[in-house]
Amino acid sequence: MKILKPTNRGWKLSGLILVVSASLSACSDSDTDKNEVEAELIILQEGQSPSDVIGGGNPPEEQEPDEDIVITDNPETSGQPLFNNPENSQQVLSGFEFCCGQYNTYAEHGFETVTGDFDKLDGGWWGADVAGVIGERVFSSFGDGFDSSDEALGWIGFSAVGTMDSPSFEISERFINFLVGGGANGVSESNTTAVALVVDDEIVLQASGDDTAMSMRWVSWDVTDYLGMTAKIRFIDHHPDDKSDTALPYLLADEFRISDEAAALPEASSQLLTSVNISVEPEVEGVSAFRRVSDPGQNIAGFEFCCGQFNTYANHDFLATGDMDKLDGGWWAADIVNHQGERIFSSRGDGFSADGTGLGWIGDEATGTLSTPPFEISHKFLNFLVGGGTNDFRTDNATAVVLRVNGKIVRQGVGNGLESQLDWYTWDVSALQGQTAVLEIIDQHEGEDDGSLAFIMLDEVRLADFAAVEPNKLDLVSMPEGHDVSLPLVMADPNPYFRDGEFYIYYLIDTAFHDWYLTKTSDLQQASFPQRVLEATGDTNTQDQWTGSGSVVEDAEGQTHIFFTGHNADFNPVEATMHAVATDNTLTNFTKIPEDTFTGSNGYSDFDFRDPKVFWNEETNNYWMLITTRFEGQAAIGLYTSDNLVTWAAQAPLFMMNTPLNLEVPDWIDFGDNQFMVFSDQNDGERDIKYLHQTSAGWELANYASLDGKFYYAGRTASSEEATLMFGWIPHKITRTNADVGTFGGDLAIHQLHQTSSGELGVMIPHSYKTEFAQPISTDIQQQEGSVSGVAPISLMSSSAFTLDTLGEKNRLSMTVRSEASGGRFGLYFPSQGEGEQVARLEFDTNSNKASFYFGDTPPTGGASVTPTPAIEGESLFVRAEDPEQNIAGFEFCCGQHGTLSGHEFTNVTGDFVKLDGGWWGGDVANNVGERVFSSFGDGFEEDGTALGWIGFGATGSADSPSFEITKPYINFLIGGGSNPFDSANATAVVLLVNGEVVRSQSGVDAEKTADDKFRMEWATWDVSDLIGQTAVIRLIDQHSDDGTDTALPYLLADQFRAADLPAVSDGEEVSSGSLDAQVAVPMDLTSNVKLDVWLDPEAGLGTVYINDFRALSFRLYDLGQRPIGVYTREHNISIVDLQRFTKNP
Repeated sequence: MKILKPTNRGWKLSGLILVVSASLSACSDSDTDKNEVEAELIILQEGQSPSDVIGGGNPPEEQEPDEDIVITDNPETSGQPLFNNPENSQQVLSGFEFCCGQYNTYAEHGFETVTGDFDKLDGGWWGADVAGVIGERVFSSFGDGFDSSDEALGWIGFSAVGTMDSPSFEISERFINFLVGGGANGVSESNTTAVALVVDDEIVLQASGDDTAMSMRWVSWDVTDYLGMTAKIRFIDHHPDDKSDTALPYLLADEFRISDEAAALPEASSQLLTSVNISVEPEVEGVSAFRRVSDPGQNIAGFEFCCGQFNTYANHDFLATGDMDKLDGGWWAADIVNHQGERIFSSRGDGFSADGTGLGWIGDEATGTLSTPPFEISHKFLNFLVGGGTNDFRTDNATAVVLRVNGKIVRQGVGNGLESQLDWYTWDVSALQGQTAVLEIIDQHEGEDDGSLAFIMLDEVRLADFAAVEPNKLDLVSMPEGHDVSLPLVMADPNPYFRDGEFYIYYLIDTAFHDWYLTKTSDLQQASFPQRVLEATGDTNTQDQWTGSGSVVEDAEGQTHIFFTGHNADFNPVEATMHAVATDNTLTNFTKIPEDTFTGSNGYSDFDFRDPKVFWNEETNNYWMLITTRFEGQAAIGLYTSDNLVTWAAQAPLFMMNTPLNLEVPDWIDFGDNQFMVFSDQNDGERDIKYLHQTSAGWELANYASLDGKFYYAGRTASSEEATLMFGWIPHKITRTNADVGTFGGDLAIHQLHQTSSGELGVMIPHSYKTEFAQPISTDIQQQEGSVSGVAPISLMSSSAFTLDTLGEKNRLSMTVRSEASGGRFGLYFPSQGEGEQVARLEFDTNSNKASFYFGDTPPTGGASVTPTPAIEGESLFVRAEDPEQNIAGFEFCCGQHGTLSGHEFTNVTGDFVKLDGGWWGGDVANNVGERVFSSFGDGFEEDGTALGWIGFGATGSADSPSFEITKPYINFLIGGGSNPFDSANATAVVLLVNGEVVRSQSGVDAEKTADDKFRMEWATWDVSDLIGQTAVIRLIDQHSDDGTDTALPYLLADQFRAADLPAVSDGEEVSSGSLDAQVAVPMDLTSNVKLDVWLDPEAGLGTVYINDFRALSFRLYDLGQRPIGVYTREHNISIVDLQRFTKNP
């Protein structure tokens, strides 16, 4: 027996505090007019706050313990067993020496509220392999079990979760002693593995293991405060063994006894909340909880920023969902009591739509979430001001704020029920110090009257060692489920990796500096809350100011590596491959290794050098790295090899294309007997995912090379034992409206890849979609046009159609379409009654073997007679004799200063055009091809070399192209700017001259800039079939001096003049951006049946049709949930066989 002093939990300040008292008097001739004020001057030491020495902030003094604690030498026999079987008082249960009742053994022995997997446990688990065991058996949360039909399961496993309460007992002595082992996570941490003392349905004390495998230690609780009260022991295992932390994912416990002696000194960690010291100035106490990487001094934790319109929060390092992306930053808070600074967060505050339209308040009906940048918990308390709704995060109409650690909710809070006031709120986070967290603000209240305010407000989130107010135990959250998020997530390039039954989807966020995040999924529908794994520095002095795409690979020793792109436009090199290694088994914590950074060499570019894909090549017995780059000026999939993942040697490119832009995010797919490569084609008009196969000549584009249309990008693969899946993204449109064009980043979309019987690479709907969504629903026809008859099959005569129900939840359809005619056009359509909206169509043209998604009643490009890729159709219209390979018809030249056009064989250059410095950088043009365009106002130089910047909208002039022979029936080109024809006073036009005469002309349409402030151009076509064989020139004309004499745009833009066999525009029809959204080539024969699988996600506003298990066509349709889906045919009669529709399984 030992006698020890209990651990002191108090503390006191060290160092000196200088206090000076003085009597201050105001000056006056009269003694009676004097005002005296007693004041105390306090000089704070470095690191002290006012709360350290003033008022309620004074810490408690250390006090000597009231009495000594007696430590027994025989805890296994000291005192009495804590609880017995209530149905058999002679049976002691607190040593777990019972078993073999199969399913529900614990409940049958008097344990209560048995949840989760604990009902499978077969009583005490044989404890021979557990260090410290008393007797034969212990409680084990992973032990032997049975299912409800008494089928033996063996160990139910480390992934088992659940809770249960012991039979109740009276606390009759000072100490409860017991053995505990397993994971170290307490009740106030994520992934709890703990035992807890429950009194009056409240947890008052806790204990956990120490992460020593298969071992237990003695723990004692001092229960003096609860003598005479009735209590229970709660056993908690909320760790699903999901590798979200490094703690052991199980609980062991044994030999609970009540005694007047302790088995060990009581531990401070047994208390759920730490001792509290209240701050006198919480608004300045401690430090701001989180920061903005590009501007650490900006108080984003106080929401002191605004006015960036749509996506303001995302551009300040937050992650926004739902309507929160509309918020214009912090909301002006002059009318809010207790606000700090000028602004606060309000979920109903001022906002903007993506097209720049001001919305005012987005209103009570706005819903969504907002997650802060990750931050380290460095202090004992998290203080913040909160107001608004009081609905818990678990409710349907939640207005709450939660703290997540390891992606899991560990604290929760709600508003104060006041509309115009904030109050301080405090979480005790002392048990979480050193861990990384995010604060998530949740508003799921759509504004209906449920007695609660339909919004939440927040301000001044700070970490401190003093609390703003007393923390509440009810804010502690421990639960095994409910932490996940629904897919799809908004992202840029995904870089998937399969491990232990889950797809680890590493991805770039589409805002800020493109940090790497991770979400994990096993069913492709629910996924873990995203966690940041690699942070871009935002620092112009580092290679990884921005992070770009890459890959994850595990080496032979089990070490996991990330290879990623470091990008810095102000750095040399601009792009490089960088390396990081995992520091633990969660694969969320990585350490960068700067010394392993390298860039292009041996003919490879160091300007374009990105998207490394690293894998072990079994055939060559070394690591391969595929890289997006350029080799001697051509777009290339480069190859580097390594034996150790540290030093890399450049090899010859695997594949090259003579294109102005690049072959992005290359990937390697190995089906054992056959390998493929895929890449995302960055080139305008070709933007999609293509695949390569090996021939005797090397790697070549396959037939039907495009796997999907342009609304699916950056696809990379990961393979489980059952399937190879491709993870890419469907882009959002700039204004988030159906009519606009795509932008960078969007929603995750997943395809399944397979090798066809003919050895080609095929695309099909993921098998898990079919198994997860197998609940049949009605396919009753709601409306029909023309002649529609029958049920199975459904027959449609030519020019007939029918629709099914509108559905607002995820669903899928399957059908087979056939006809006696081999060729023809049929499709799926989505009619709309919305103002200004057109019908959306997925049309399948079996004559041209093309599937298209477009808006309108007829194909906007005239169907198969119009090229879907005008940017590469045919050949350049004119060339430079001195350098025929230079694309001067695409204006891909520059930097010759004054006279650059003449130097590149343009003639009759007049006016200000002589100043133009070649093609103008096209980054500010929405749909340019390549890097440069012709601009009549672009960069220029005086003859003496003086740089002018833009020569301006007032510039005028003209220039003729090199002459050329008309050899093809069409001339296609891009044009933008003013609408004045060539023969008007303020002409802005392009003309075709034959024998000095104008035979064709085209002007712009005065198209204003896009929502993201970019100039516009549109395709134009001249039919020159009657001029074939003649010699011609193109003349570029701008005679508009921007003098205000008319309202037309005073400039000309032009690009990509090409001679072609197919037109870019049919019959002079004007094609607006977004009319034809996506197209893919796929072989189809109606006499042999066309099989369709359709995946629809109305909440995300997207879908994909899978055609003959061979190709996919993905599309964006924001109002999909308000549109029915239908089937139609144009020229021929068709039959719809086995039409089925499914929703998620109940």
